[in-house]
Amino acid sequence: MSSKEITAYLFGPFRLETVERRLLRDGGHVPLTGKVFDILLLLVRNSGRLVHKDELMKEIWPDIVVEENNLTVNMSALRKALGKRDNGPEYIETVPRRGYRFISAVQTEQGQTDILGDVSYASAVLEEKVSLREQVANSLAVLPLTNASADPNLEYFSDGISESIINNLSRLPQLRVMARNTSFRFRGPEVDAQRVGRELNVRAVLVGRVLRLNGRIVISAELVDVADGAQIWGEQYNRQASDILNVQTEIAKEVSENLRLKLTEDERKGLAQQPTQNIEAYHLYLKGRYLWNKYYMKSVQKGLAYFQQAIDIDPEYALAYAGVADSYYRLSSTQLRPTEALPRAKTAAIKALELDETLSEAHASLGLVKLYYDHDFSGAEMHYQRALEINPNASMARQRYGSYLMLMGRFEESIAQYKLARQLDPLSLLINVNIGVVLMLTSRFEEAKRQHQKTLDIDPNYYPAHYGLGYVAALTGDFTEAISRFEKVCQLEEDSDIPYGYIGRIYALLGDKSKAEKVLSELKAKAKRKYISSYSLALVYEALGQKDQACEWLEKAYEEKDDWLAVLNVVPEFKSLREEPRFKDLLRRIGFAS
Repeated sequence: MSSKEITAYLFGPFRLETVERRLLRDGGHVPLTGKVFDILLLLVRNSGRLVHKDELMKEIWPDIVVEENNLTVNMSALRKALGKRDNGPEYIETVPRRGYRFISAVQTEQGQTDILGDVSYASAVLEEKVSLREQVANSLAVLPLTNASADPNLEYFSDGISESIINNLSRLPQLRVMARNTSFRFRGPEVDAQRVGRELNVRAVLVGRVLRLNGRIVISAELVDVADGAQIWGEQYNRQASDILNVQTEIAKEVSENLRLKLTEDERKGLAQQPTQNIEAYHLYLKGRYLWNKYYMKSVQKGLAYFQQAIDIDPEYALAYAGVADSYYRLSSTQLRPTEALPRAKTAAIKALELDETLSEAHASLGLVKLYYDHDFSGAEMHYQRALEINPNASMARQRYGSYLMLMGRFEESIAQYKLARQLDPLSLLINVNIGVVLMLTSRFEEAKRQHQKTLDIDPNYYPAHYGLGYVAALTGDFTEAISRFEKVCQLEEDSDIPYGYIGRIYALLGDKSKAEKVLSELKAKAKRKYISSYSLALVYEALGQKDQACEWLEKAYEEKDDWLAVLNVVPEFKSLREEPRFKDLLRRIGFAS
């Protein structure tokens, strides 16, 4: 569908008509000046993408030189005309010193986009888009470079190079780059770049292969135009293995130039910046991220060891410290006590920022600690916003900010951030599960079930989606299904004490006290060998009607700085305790109530 066929854009209560050049709200006319209308149309057509101030001024005032104040005045008039969404954020997000982003879901006259709906393999990657030429003018997918070496153990190397190129290019705010979780689902030497590009709705796709042999690396890379399958650019690099960091920088530079991006001096310097000069530390970091991205606890533990080895070799390696922080957070409340894991995560994130304050990943990591350990909610939000100011394309930072907003009960704002995260990473399992959780917390249970099931269509063994289905089943009284799902989680991820606590809770709700007490006994016995979240026992005691015991175990969770306390403001499990003085005091100390 070409842009000429789009006669109207729909968002919230508004209808923006392109032919009549008018804005309607619930059928009534909203007066706009010509320039204000042009600004709105440009932002809506680029929904989800940061539009730079320079780009706006060039498009809106193409033939004259105007002061930036002209844009500021017209933007103020536009904000006033749109107002705020009901119980939600403004329609336009300001990115300080850079530009603006339209953050509402946009529909066209010909089709509807549901920001919380279908995430099947084909449709998830096509949602919230207007047309190929309008929305993807500056968009790219970097597919995992094929490991052409005979050694399968070098998979981390080819993946790491690909991820580094993604990270470098994603720092360019005028370029929308698909995140690794989505791009890496299209793996293999025979992948059809043009087909993948169409499914991901991007302008270009970067493909290539890596061969490492006798101390040298050979990288062939090709940039493919999705519209016609033509090669935009191609190159082969035959270098010493120690030159890999420079090769990555050259590839990112060539891609940006051949996409004809207009970079500022700071952006050019950012592309050339290398996180370490030590090639051995770099390889250790790549191994760490390769394992961390597998998500499972044993892999995370191994990845953590590689991050620490990288730091031992290069103590100035800020990205490796961010990796340590992320690893300790993921191990908290599962393999390690929060009081052991989260202070280490905090120390590592702070050290990363001391080395490089502009490291988006480190701000996103520190936001986790501020939220789950310090219960410094305003501090957490500040770091998430700073992470996104530095890198608006950071899908992980958007996902984490969305989760923060969800835990604060700011559901509409949470949805807006998840929507933007999923535009960058439509096949991310975690983002799609998070959306299912929002649906569940807003009592949209059937939609939540469909959401989690379609996440499992992407990966049948992704245990958080099974967990989500078990949770929905428990809340809707389908206890047989709930137990089955939670048992599946325990099979997929060993030592899953929270899901096992939910099994005990369901037994209690069914009136089977003996089975519920058996679960409690087993959790307490396991706690003598390893850390078990006290939250899991509180779940069972609440369902048994033993309020004092439930409060006692929640108090213990508070003493342990347990991560799960951050959900108390929004989950329904402890509604019977809402009027209990001990519970009210606990919420106050966490920061949820005055």
